[in-house]
Amino acid sequence: MNRQPSPPKYIKKEESDVSLLKWAAILMAAIFFLMYTFKAGLFNGYDFNFEKKLIGASIYSLCFVLLMSVHLFKVWTMNSWKAILSIAIWLLPLSFAISSIGAASDNTANIMMMVSCLLASFFVFGLYYNDNRFTRVALETILILTSYVLVWFGILNLFGQYWYPDALWFQLGTYRMTSVFQYPNTYAALLIAILLAAAYYTTHAKKRLWIGIHAFMLVPVFVSFMLTYSRAALVVIPAAVLLTMPFLKVSKQLVYVLHLFITVGVSFAVLGVIESKAFTIAQQVLRFNESGSQIPPEKLMPLFSSEALAGWGALLGASLVAMLLVLAVNRWIEPALERGLESFSKRKISYLAAPAAMIVLAVIGAALVLSSSAVRDLLPANLANRLENISFKQHSVLERATFYENGLDIAADYPLFGAGGGGWQALYQQYQSNPYTSNQAHSYLIQLLVETGWIGLLLHLAVFALAYFLFVRSWIRHPEKRGSQLIYYIFTVSILLHSFFDFDMSYISIAAIVFFSLGSMIGVYDKELSLPKLALKKTAFNRLYPTVLAALTILVGVFAYRFYASYIQFDKARALAQQQASIDQIFPALDKAISLSPSNTQYYLVKADWLTQVYQQTQNADYLDQAKKNLQKAQLHDPYERQIIQAEYNNRLLAGNVKEAIAIIEDGLVKFPWDITLYEMGIKQYADLGLNEHGNEDPAYEQSWGRASELYEEVVSRTDKLKDLPPEQLQGRRFDISTTIRQAMGQVDFHSGRFAEAVEVLKPSIGDALTPADESQEAQTAAGTSRSAVRYYIASLEKLGQKDDALKEKLIQADSNEEKLVNQLIAS
Repeated sequence: MNRQPSPPKYIKKEESDVSLLKWAAILMAAIFFLMYTFKAGLFNGYDFNFEKKLIGASIYSLCFVLLMSVHLFKVWTMNSWKAILSIAIWLLPLSFAISSIGAASDNTANIMMMVSCLLASFFVFGLYYNDNRFTRVALETILILTSYVLVWFGILNLFGQYWYPDALWFQLGTYRMTSVFQYPNTYAALLIAILLAAAYYTTHAKKRLWIGIHAFMLVPVFVSFMLTYSRAALVVIPAAVLLTMPFLKVSKQLVYVLHLFITVGVSFAVLGVIESKAFTIAQQVLRFNESGSQIPPEKLMPLFSSEALAGWGALLGASLVAMLLVLAVNRWIEPALERGLESFSKRKISYLAAPAAMIVLAVIGAALVLSSSAVRDLLPANLANRLENISFKQHSVLERATFYENGLDIAADYPLFGAGGGGWQALYQQYQSNPYTSNQAHSYLIQLLVETGWIGLLLHLAVFALAYFLFVRSWIRHPEKRGSQLIYYIFTVSILLHSFFDFDMSYISIAAIVFFSLGSMIGVYDKELSLPKLALKKTAFNRLYPTVLAALTILVGVFAYRFYASYIQFDKARALAQQQASIDQIFPALDKAISLSPSNTQYYLVKADWLTQVYQQTQNADYLDQAKKNLQKAQLHDPYERQIIQAEYNNRLLAGNVKEAIAIIEDGLVKFPWDITLYEMGIKQYADLGLNEHGNEDPAYEQSWGRASELYEEVVSRTDKLKDLPPEQLQGRRFDISTTIRQAMGQVDFHSGRFAEAVEVLKPSIGDALTPADESQEAQTAAGTSRSAVRYYIASLEKLGQKDDALKEKLIQADSNEEKLVNQLIAS
């Protein structure tokens, strides 16, 4: 790695002070980055399937925090900005803890509180473990080595020598690289940081060996970056470069940019070949199931196949050429630049000259690429298409703007402390302006605002701003300590910039890198950050912070362990269920899971489902009542969970309590106003209830049918609103006047004597299949609804003195009972 300049004398005394406990914590951090990153980047999808890995990672990190707290007993003192930051960082988990009081989802709020503790601990780790040359080199090596491993791992998947689920993301006929993250945009954000850090090393490393190693990585990183096809990342990378350059001497700025130009030029020379070979390999290797998900390939691509050899040859050859050109620049051009710019470098404006020139060149380059088809024709077709579509009217930009607007609406109702961790996922459907599906706000700032409110967001921004301020001030005031800690700044800037309009920080391994880098970029400074006036008279007070940290770690560890133990018990219960064990054998493990983690609604849902199955087998109403009680408990912890609403609705119908079922639908419509299935269930139930009341001569039928009509008009109104969406913006989930709705409203109109209106509303549904496409319950139900719609359509025509004998014959052929049912309606 790039070595720091010779440190001051007081640092030399500490160089040998690296204890076994300290190295053990560093080793555990290395294992975390190398191991947990390969668990899909520890993605927090705010779903039960992601929870176990997140809690496992939290428990692991808490173990190394305990080791860290032992080290802090020796080094932590109050008379430093480091101490202030080490205390301030815990305000961020505190903001999540406060927001969890009355959170929209208790379980996700608790998990995010633990995750926030994990991130805070990585910040403190970076803050205090970069205090000597040996640990700085070790920690830099961990970060860069992890980054390079991820790059080569992605390339192995690209050329078919390894298969990791969705390491190549198939979208709109294009395979986009994701490495372990299964999402190309987040991988692109990380690649920006890796590219700029590698370029920094090629510019500043002292030994040619290290320059050559990092220079060799430039092309693989940039090629991977381009094959993510991330348009947002293409916008971010010039900004990240510009924010990095003022920290370099003017001659280094020019060399840095020259290295990047070499990388871009050499990469584009082979990008077309690599893209073509990778596409051919992907078509041969990747397989998909009926739902479109990737499944393990039948066989991988042999390394010595012509496609793989061509791809590897082009990539490695280009990497070698770029390495030689970088070495040549460092050997002959850089010394000349330093001599020529020596006097100019002494001027303060020199640090801004090259960035200003970069802005001009970036604007010119962007104008050429976006406006000139001749320039785009030089690029690979897929990349040219992505660049051509960059605009503020593309669907991803419009959708994000909608997310942010809806996020601000949520924040208006939860202004101070937010809706708790997972607040966006729980609430967004209540506030959305069209039926999109997105458990992520696609912005770190908006997500924080929704989850922790304005106070939590401002606390996060304040801590980040203080860390950057101290880094910049120390960099300017203490040039003798300038060194490769700048790569930590590069990582934070690159990822945070991109996270402003994507959910990169929902990948906990990425967020851990950011927080670790925020602490590490100022961790190299020690006495430079001292505040003598804050020195405590009694040194024993300096042990207060590590003591509290250790106690907090143990406390959080207990909660995390209970969460993890609950998953183990739940897995045990599911395994017993798969073995067809009795409920007396299954429920003890499931009940233990609930007692260990009472806020986890998934356990209640599963127990209610199993109780319902037993009820259907035994017809013992006690089981149905127990299921109801479990669903009520779940609803207390997660009132916005869509599965709970559906389960409660089904439970009431099984119990024969239609009015309670309808009340649950009404509550669901408030929380999910764009869920068309809720409208379908509501309109259908109101129509059937009114028909039953009408048959019993109960005047309440008018109210029931009136409410069905109101819901129908709401669907019509919302459907019309969707027509106002820009043509470039996707609607999202299905939201239309379905056959289920038409059948129910045709039924209401027919029995109300409005036969013409019934014909009009039912006519669009007469082309639906009248026999099920398969034997599934869904297909059977759909066909039954279609026959009912046609039945009412034919009966309405007869009432109007009209006929459709061909359609009637088709209906009777689908089900011979329909002739009798049609005649009954006509005679009614």
